[in-house]
Amino acid sequence: MRYNFFLFLASAVFTHAIFAQSAPEVGFPVLRTEHFEIHAAPGDAEILARQMEGRFAAYNQVFRFNPERLARPLRVRAFRDREQYERYVAARIEGPVPPGAVYLHFAQAELRELVIHLGNESSTLPFQAFIQFLRAFVPNPPAWIRDGFGVHFATLGFDSEGELTHRENLIWLDAVKAMPELPSPESIMRTLTPETMENFPGLAWSLVSFFLNSSNENYLRSLAEGFMMLSYPNTVEENIAGVVSRITMWNDMGDLARDHLEYLYSRNSFIDLIAKGQAAYIGGRPAEAAAIFRSALEIRSDHYAPWYYLGLMAYNAGDTVTAERYYRIALSFGADNASILFAMALNAATAGRTDEAIALLRQTAVLAPDRFGERTERLIEQLDNIRERR
Repeated sequence: MRYNFFLFLASAVFTHAIFAQSAPEVGFPVLRTEHFEIHAAPGDAEILARQMEGRFAAYNQVFRFNPERLARPLRVRAFRDREQYERYVAARIEGPVPPGAVYLHFAQAELRELVIHLGNESSTLPFQAFIQFLRAFVPNPPAWIRDGFGVHFATLGFDSEGELTHRENLIWLDAVKAMPELPSPESIMRTLTPETMENFPGLAWSLVSFFLNSSNENYLRSLAEGFMMLSYPNTVEENIAGVVSRITMWNDMGDLARDHLEYLYSRNSFIDLIAKGQAAYIGGRPAEAAAIFRSALEIRSDHYAPWYYLGLMAYNAGDTVTAERYYRIALSFGADNASILFAMALNAATAGRTDEAIALLRQTAVLAPDRFGERTERLIEQLDNIRERR
């Protein structure tokens, strides 16, 4: 049985919020919540406050840190204007300004803050927000906990109703499974220089996923006890040693390494699911294929392949409206133009939109004459005959 720890409580939303004047250099009011200090325009601040408290609650469902240990509220500063965001960040860090969002960590707690460029933050904020949370309690966390949970929580977001959502992030699974030899879990946990280990973020994520989802509850329990060894004043070496000591105390590391490998290879990656979905589709099992492709979308909703095949199955079922919608989504995510236009032409013809179908077929022939030239000519001739008989 997999461990489900994402239980978001509505009561975690900020309470006792009050506004006060912020530093004059920015001019935004400040919205204070239970755990945050939000510097943003009032409308943006209220949304951010709810979202950041929601994220905080989700993170702490796993880590169970004592909020009373916070030295001060976590500061979040948000800009709508890109130049303002870049100017503010550039004055505080060396090198290029990260797009979207960045957590600025300083030795002095009062200078730390998460800075966001609203409207451009969707791909970077989830990771940066987690790093702010973790380093507020543990300034020097083990690299595998920082990066592994950072990847894990990177898919944390909010739906159109403002409700917290999370899907398992398997984006690194293919890369990790393709490695000829995986480092041992203990070597991953003890890593001080992650840049020297190939695919370190993926390896770190693989340990996090294993501990959270293993059927062996002892692994999850030892991880939780490891969290208890993390300390604010500790160096990174001391925090690594504390976590590893707890995990090795309760587990045979040879068994854990074997179970880690078995767990990884038992998981279906995106590529695995596409291959299985194609096999089910070709084998005439559309319901099974559709379920597999929908599972693939839970890993990567921005890849064209699942949408294309779901479009084919909708077309085969006679649902031309849904088929066209899926084809257009596949096209927007980079599917081969000629293949999609050809499929859309067949769909339009089936729906009785003959003129549209002919126009799409002609576009297809121009884009890929070698692949579709003869077929489009035959179909255009057939559709012309149908049109003439009307």
